[in-house]
Amino acid sequence: MLIVYEFLLEQTQLILTGVLVSLFSSMIYNLKPYGFKSLGKYRSKGEAIIIYLAATVILGLLTPFIHVLSGLILEYVPVVSIIGFLFFSTNFILNQMIPTWSHTTPKTLLIYAVSILVMILGFIVRF
Repeated sequence: MLIVYEFLLEQTQLILTGVLVSLFSSMIYNLKPYGFKSLGKYRSKGEAIIIYLAATVILGLLTPFIHVLSGLILEYVPVVSIIGFLFFSTNFILNQMIPTWSHTTPKTLLIYAVSILVMILGFIVRF
């Protein structure tokens, strides 16, 4: 168990990079059961291909910069706050991607609230 913890701690920058890239991609487009949605509108197959390829290329090119940003975040933001951010962003991404899930259900709002409290707690306690 300690080995897994140490490995994850060493890879925190890569993990945070992956989360940020995933968050950015979910803001660009969503795959829905009825089609491809980008910027709030369903898109045609041709538009979907162009948007998906453009997002893939752009996010691929930006990944090294996002990796550097992740390193800077880790220097200044406590790990506990990052864990809170991971729960918050995961909740956000899943609610964006799954059409039947809502951002305003009691369980979802509770996850958002606890995530925010954990982020704040990390800054207060600084660990």
